[in-house]
Amino acid sequence: MIHTLAKTLGFAVTVGLVMSSLALAAGNLDKTLSEEHFEGTVTRVDSKGGATIKTTEGREYNVQGIGLQVGDKIECGRHRDGRCEKITAKTK
Repeated sequence: MIHTLAKTLGFAVTVGLVMSSLALAAGNLDKTLSEEHFEGTVTRVDSKGGATIKTTEGREYNVQGIGLQVGDKIECGRHRDGRCEKITAKTK
């Protein structure tokens, strides 16, 4: 009787530990724009001021920006509010 109870209790604790570790590991892996810093190139612009940015790593982000054109190089996330800015060409 005690052996069966101990075996059942041990199994329940094991299942609980496995489930809790899976739940903790499944946290939100996506960062918001305010938490992430990246540079990229504008690949698409829509009529409402939205732009699609493609980074050198191949990730795509949808951002809002005024005056952006396809081919512009921009930097996002340098400021805490996640704002994106056009990178100006450095002149010598």
